[in-house]
Amino acid sequence: MVVTPLTGGPAETAGVMAGDKILKIADTLVAGVEKSLEDITELLRGERGTTIELEVLRHKDKSIKQFKVTRDAIPIKSVDVAYMIDDKTGYIKVNRFSASTYEEFMQALERLVEKQDMRDLIIDVRHNPGGYLQQATNLLSQFFTEKGKLLVYTEGRTVKRTDYKTSGRVFFPIEKIAVLIDEGSASASEILAGAIQDLDRGIIVGRRSFGKGLVQEQYNLNDGSALRLTVAKYYTPSGRSIQRPYDDLENYGTEVATRQARGEFASKDSIKIDDTQPYYTEKGRIVYAGGGITPDVFVPIDSVMFNETYLALRQHVPQHIFRWLQERPYIKQIPVAQAAYGTADYQQFIRYCQEKGVYVQDTEAARLQPELTKYLHARMAKQLEGDEAFYRLLNRQDNVVQVALINLKSKEQTLLRAKR
Repeated sequence: MVVTPLTGGPAETAGVMAGDKILKIADTLVAGVEKSLEDITELLRGERGTTIELEVLRHKDKSIKQFKVTRDAIPIKSVDVAYMIDDKTGYIKVNRFSASTYEEFMQALERLVEKQDMRDLIIDVRHNPGGYLQQATNLLSQFFTEKGKLLVYTEGRTVKRTDYKTSGRVFFPIEKIAVLIDEGSASASEILAGAIQDLDRGIIVGRRSFGKGLVQEQYNLNDGSALRLTVAKYYTPSGRSIQRPYDDLENYGTEVATRQARGEFASKDSIKIDDTQPYYTEKGRIVYAGGGITPDVFVPIDSVMFNETYLALRQHVPQHIFRWLQERPYIKQIPVAQAAYGTADYQQFIRYCQEKGVYVQDTEAARLQPELTKYLHARMAKQLEGDEAFYRLLNRQDNVVQVALINLKSKEQTLLRAKR
């Protein structure tokens, strides 16, 4: 059964839809016979440009359909979603900095600015592990009209300093900016947040970032293996290093867990600054180095994210919602915002999880119902209408997003006007 064809992929292009049941792949019957996932995958794969015929049963109208799918590269997008979160503010979620991130980001900006009159922007790089430095600097350059403004530089003991500066070519006017970060934001994500913060171009909202600012070079060896050697560090425009200390390798590997244990995810006062030397932003605000980017506006993590039962139950949401919708085809005719997911439905979900081996007491299930129902409803939206509907529902109750919106709407951002 097709859960969701990847956006822009060969199957979606051919017309395959979520919920379609594959009966045959070429001349091979795959329905009602013992076939592993690996067997099915092997039948589907092939040389790029070749075609494969699929026979599917469409659940919606109980019809059997044939599709010719032309094999091609599977697109993996780095921009998950881009939409207007209110009448003037856009929201763009970037999950990594890949070779196509700048192009994807600019396409999103064009759509939001020219077609929907976007003026302010929220960039969400929470749990973005980074990627290509050049993609991050190209993206950053769009926020500064001045040419030659320093965005980031790299320097090492035996490697000369390399500066990355703005191009001065801004294609779309953007007024206020908020960047969302957390403990999973690393590398290129921290370069983005650090430059925005140091140059006082916007506000950083969320929790302290991961703290990875190392430059590696790869050397290929004769036996086919390779050596990656750290040769330099990243530095923000104010001169501070993003990289957290690694003198104690044991603590380095467990540092995020240590943050949680000392209460940093719940209180900004618990943040431990490893380097107390002050650095100054363009407008004179004090910032610190040596352990990621500390947000301008701290938002604590929702405590439910530390609840093991909640996490165990949540991992079964996608499969449950897929089957739940298959039993209720009429819901596809109802706008997602109006599609109810009631207490009886939630109890069915709990029973499904228990069948999968997750034991939960009735009192605990009732306590977790509001959060899990929110996520269940969002997954329903994703299944029916796609990623934008998913993020729209989640972001309405996402404290980090809502705090960013409040700050963008404030007439005076006193935070950005503080002097040295």
